Amino acid sequence: MPIVIGADDGTQLPGAAEVVIKVRSEDTNGVLAAIEQTLPPKRLISPHTHENDVWVHVLSGEVGILVGDTVEMAGQGSWALKPRNVVHAMWNVGPTPARIMEVLTPAGSERWFEELSALRPGDRGGFEAACRRHGIRFLSDSPWTEKLKARFGLE
Repeated sequence: MPIVIGADDGTQLPGAAEVVIKVRSEDTNGVLAAIEQTLPPKRLISPHTHENDVWVHVLSGEVGILVGDTVEMAGQGSWALKPRNVVHAMWNVGPTPARIMEVLTPAGSERWFEELSALRPGDRGGFEAACRRHGIRFLSDSPWTEKLKARFGLE
């Protein structure tokens, strides 16, 4: 188990999302995992649920958070909770990349990010299978998707 994790330590995953796994499930007996991630400008992570709590710490930029029916903005230094089994979404409000740290409790879903990074572009079946394995459910019919895109000019 590492005592100190340096700024350049962690497992950089391939792909456009710029995800670095900083703390793994194995490091904490499954209690938590942590990932650092870059959100591209105006990018929406659409409404979904998962079976763990995720605390988001905004390292730079400004991030929008939907939890249930509540929309909040989180600037640099802020923390936001995406609770388990509650519909939520997240997006980068600004014109430049935003950096976040996510603390996943309990751990395990860091493996979802690893699985996604290994998929070929456009592999919808692989994406859906990874989501099922890790208890993540994207809500393609959520009315929030279009509302958030229109309100914040998101992709």
